[in-house]
Amino acid sequence: MTFFDDFPEPAPAHLAEPAQAPPRPTWMKPVAALPAAMAENAIIVRDERLAISIGGLSVYPSGFEFSVHIRCRGDGDRIDPLGHRRHRDYMRNVSVREPGDPSQDLRVGVLFADGRRAASNQRRHYFSELDPDKEVVLLSGSGGGGGTSWNMSYWIHPLPPEGPVTIVMSWLAEGITEARHEIDGAAVVAAAGQAVQLWPEERPQGGGWVGTP
Repeated sequence: MTFFDDFPEPAPAHLAEPAQAPPRPTWMKPVAALPAAMAENAIIVRDERLAISIGGLSVYPSGFEFSVHIRCRGDGDRIDPLGHRRHRDYMRNVSVREPGDPSQDLRVGVLFADGRRAASNQRRHYFSELDPDKEVVLLSGSGGGGGTSWNMSYWIHPLPPEGPVTIVMSWLAEGITEARHEIDGAAVVAAAGQAVQLWPEERPQGGGWVGTP
């Protein structure tokens, strides 16, 4: 007999069946689809110091994503579209980045031809307040940068109606009250017809939104 032989074996564990995951919200950017590319390169703001442009669109069956590129010219000049400010913590000898005035952020909005609109500075609890059949969703996506160069992306749901889709930008910290650019809504819908839905959008076990067959 070994040391462990006279210890009673533990009873088998009885695990509860995992609860069925809720369906993936239709307003979220698809992850089980391949987008169609749509060329839409336009400079929205340009002066001797600052330039902001919209890059090409990635169009999905349920919406589209566009990129924003920001460049600043200057010797040691810095920009921050997220509205942060920096100060030196001399006790730790580090640069500290803190939230600043939200009104000084780069604000991005979208306006559909039927009057529906959304903006990046909206404050809402999407899961409890969003009506995906009536409202437009605008969500910031991947991106980042620093110093004089930033690249960001924005997701728009749903697909627009026919007519112009107006992208609106404001950046008061940089003296930009409002700048606009129009995209052809019919062209966006046509591009969505070239997107490929690989399989249903589902939420797998373990959390996190991914597409599963």
